[in-house]
Amino acid sequence: MKDWFPLTSYDFYSYLACGMVFLFGLDYWYSGGTYLLHEWTVFQGALAVGLAYISGQIIAIPASILLEHWLIRSILRAPAILLLSSEQNKLEKFIEKFLTGRHYSPLPKNVISRIYMRAEEETGLTYVDLKADIQEVFAPALVNARKNSETRDRIDFFRNQYSFSRNISFSGLLVFFLMLDCFLRMGRVDAFGVMLFALLMSFGMLIRFIKFYSCCAAEVLRSYAKQKGEDA
Repeated sequence: MKDWFPLTSYDFYSYLACGMVFLFGLDYWYSGGTYLLHEWTVFQGALAVGLAYISGQIIAIPASILLEHWLIRSILRAPAILLLSSEQNKLEKFIEKFLTGRHYSPLPKNVISRIYMRAEEETGLTYVDLKADIQEVFAPALVNARKNSETRDRIDFFRNQYSFSRNISFSGLLVFFLMLDCFLRMGRVDAFGVMLFALLMSFGMLIRFIKFYSCCAAEVLRSYAKQKGEDA
């Protein structure tokens, strides 16, 4: 972001946008868009931005718990585990082939080998110990990656993208349930189109979250596998 902009890129991507989506859904559910779908005064605009930012901060909590920790690390495998695996399972193959397109598959075997060799040297742990707890590999890899400015910038870019995608996906899911209530309980036919759009947005951004989350982990691990003067 520009120096004069009061929010960082991370704030804008991760909090403000998803807060605006949620506030729109909440307003449409409560009043049919009476408050947000009209011209604002400067004060009202500033208030809306402030409320959106606060809402985004709050939404990030369940989004992280449910999507980043429960879904990715319980239902699916954490990106670092997938990247350092010998093969994909059927679900992961389906996700890469039909949803993410790329960047959701194990790293090349020679890269994985160099990663484990370096982790063994730096941590003093055996391959079996490292395999049992991938965090023992990823933690020093992240420290190493952030020492290089170019790698750090790429990691921050992917982090911004996956945080934005994760939070927007969760906001879209919240809006979907609000619109579902409008349609089923209140009988508001106008909410049906918004409901479908919110569901599609939530699913689409979930896929983007999975992809960018994997890209971020891959950038960290690839940089750890690099030797001086060579590319992983």
